[in-house]
Amino acid sequence: MSARHDWKPLRRCYPKPPSEALISDLVKTGRFGDREKIIAELEHEEKTTTLWRNDRYQVQRREMDGGLVHINIRRLDGGPILRDWRHFQQIKNEMLGAECEAIELYPAESRKVDASNKYHLWGYADPSWRFPIGMNTRDVDYSDGTTRGTRQRPE
Repeated sequence: MSARHDWKPLRRCYPKPPSEALISDLVKTGRFGDREKIIAELEHEEKTTTLWRNDRYQVQRREMDGGLVHINIRRLDGGPILRDWRHFQQIKNEMLGAECEAIELYPAESRKVDASNKYHLWGYADPSWRFPIGMNTRDVDYSDGTTRGTRQRPE
């Protein structure tokens, strides 16, 4: 089942190695440490992160300690995403698995990161693991909604 009839699956792609210009720019900001620390972090990211794309989104999947997976989502053109929940659900399914769970965190202001139009999910690629929040049963209805007085668009 796809997120929408026009959904194109994400495909793995391979980024170019970090350029000297990027490393120099990161050093100049002073926010990420010295040159050696930046290079070490970029090498670590290369080992733990895969890059995926379709016609709309670029997604980074980063393996973290303890089995946690960070999913970083952005539009290809870098613009803001006017959210389609079904797209994010499909991205989660493709990056973790249909029976795996992920969450989006709205952090304390002291931990907020808002430097670009990126959206972040965190989850586990273990279909038996559940967050201790959320619904306990499935409820999906693509009918016209007349039975409950609500409305949902067709799949």
